Amino acid sequence: MKKYRKLFVGNAVFAAVEVCLFSPGLLGLSPLSPSPLAAAAAITIGVMSIPFFIWLNRILLAERKTELLKADEEHAWEKSLALMEYYRSSKVLGGIAQSAVSQMEKMDKARGNFEKLVIRRFGAGTLSYEKFMKVMDSAGECFSNGLIKMANKMALFDEAEYKKLSSMEYKLDDIPDEIQEERKRFYETTLEGLRFILERNEKILLETDHLMMEMSEMGCSEQDIDSVAEQINTLIGQLEYYSQRL
Repeated sequence: MKKYRKLFVGNAVFAAVEVCLFSPGLLGLSPLSPSPLAAAAAITIGVMSIPFFIWLNRILLAERKTELLKADEEHAWEKSLALMEYYRSSKVLGGIAQSAVSQMEKMDKARGNFEKLVIRRFGAGTLSYEKFMKVMDSAGECFSNGLIKMANKMALFDEAEYKKLSSMEYKLDDIPDEIQEERKRFYETTLEGLRFILERNEKILLETDHLMMEMSEMGCSEQDIDSVAEQINTLIGQLEYYSQRL
């Protein structure tokens, strides 16, 4: 239904533009215009309108392909971000997707700021630099894996069916209610899993902020910073263990 609504709106906009271009009361383009330039423009636009109309309808009617991501594939982070942006307008997944986009932006910013702090404190390429950047890299990898898992869950989530099950419409069809209620619980468990990943990533962001604060305090020793870094490594281990059970 949503696809055909887009088709109707797209064609209505196309028709409105054509009317504005060729209506005598508006722009009034015509191939019979006494002006050679206006006549040429009318012919060009008229000819181009046909393939554009066909292309527009193909795009609007095309089904969105389900593309599952792998953690080690090229541009997985960017693809996850694009999928989150796509779902931001969703009534069911929109809030989760928006929070995920915000977290991705924070993580990108945190990594850049963290590297600047490490370089200022220990110098680029030093053993301490390598040690602390490895902690941030591990946090970033855990963070990224969670977002890829979220993107895959969203791609497989049938929002239309979940809405139907949530509205109790399923009681009006011939499929046994207990099966559909079990399916509804499955979708709700999936949503809980998505929110858990958000919570997990927020904890990672909080700990990286804590580590940066320690790094910025010139009175803190490297041992103090090591202690916070070890807390992050412990947290990552715990979160990865629980995330495997989602």
